[in-house]
Amino acid sequence: MRKTAQLLLTSRKILPGNVMRSHIDMRGWEALRAVARQASAISRHVDFFKWLQGEVSVLLPHDVLVAVWGDFATGHLSYDVASNIADIGTCQVMSGDDAGPLMRELHRRWLAGGERWYVLEDFESVGTGRTVNSSIAALGRMRSALVHGIHDRRGGSDCIYVFFDKDIVIDVEPAILEILVPQIDAVLRRVECLVPDIRTDGDPGPCEISGREHEIMQWVRSGKTNHEIGLILNISPNTVKNHLKRIFHKLNVSSRAQAVAKYGSLARG
Repeated sequence: MRKTAQLLLTSRKILPGNVMRSHIDMRGWEALRAVARQASAISRHVDFFKWLQGEVSVLLPHDVLVAVWGDFATGHLSYDVASNIADIGTCQVMSGDDAGPLMRELHRRWLAGGERWYVLEDFESVGTGRTVNSSIAALGRMRSALVHGIHDRRGGSDCIYVFFDKDIVIDVEPAILEILVPQIDAVLRRVECLVPDIRTDGDPGPCEISGREHEIMQWVRSGKTNHEIGLILNISPNTVKNHLKRIFHKLNVSSRAQAVAKYGSLARG
């Protein structure tokens, strides 16, 4: 019988944020200034990726950044992936059912640790008889991950940022990290969450929908009204309505219920 793979979240060592050294030297401050200078000019996702792999990686080396936000309690989550590994991207992560449980577990550990960032080592992919999305299995082969979160007290929601590296155990100055991640959060909120179109059969699918439209559909699936979605995403109810019109057109549906059903079936298929 063919062996399939399942991602197991294991850690030989968990390093909480207060264990590492905390000092910013002159080179660190210079690198932070370079990060801030470039951040103010970023308006496109491609520039965000170049910034992460350039100035940001000087301070926080990584191969993949997975940003996750939404309702962690129910599993209605949105994703943005910036990756220099070919088979790991936003659309691949969203197309499977395994990212949600993994990210909810990372979020749970972040909460359990008092909302402090932490480092995990030794993600593994092992044969257990359950098929998983290939990109999630690729994440399972990462050498280490650093998890940081930001709680939006006005919106009442959380966002976690998970930095993966395939070769090294991620190490960063805590003081630098506490300055760096809010910068990343601020920049990501300014750029559109782009999802590449990977469908070739002519049928509409979740990967043809923009990042903002994915966010809206996640909240529509959870039963939120246009007014509630607008408050959550900090946009007007009319803007939500216009997004829904475009979603209805892309999915060839005429109601919210039809959109939820079509969106869900395409995501699964």
